[in-house]
Amino acid sequence: MLLSPCAPAIAAPAVGAAPLATAQLTPYEVLARAQSVKYYADRALWEVRDNDFSPNRFRRLLAAARHRQAARAAYAAAAAAYHATPRAAAERAARAAYAAKYGTPIQ
Repeated sequence: MLLSPCAPAIAAPAVGAAPLATAQLTPYEVLARAQSVKYYADRALWEVRDNDFSPNRFRRLLAAARHRQAARAAYAAAAAAYHATPRAAAERAARAAYAAKYGTPIQ
């Protein structure tokens, strides 16, 4: 049986139904997502800077720069939150142990 292109593929939730609980993200996952957003914001800015020569170029460049600035601020906050976790402390300890054993730091 073929579905109509107008019919929704998934049934809508019933009115008054409780929303599905989403799992909380760890600080590491938040940092990874913020880094991804920062990467794509950088790419978007470079794309406008290098390849957009339309009449609205300055407006698009300004919007991309503001988006990049917000993404970099979110990344800095996520990095600070992650580096305060026990997992980050364990990684620092492992890097220090490696550097003490082999005489060179892990990059």
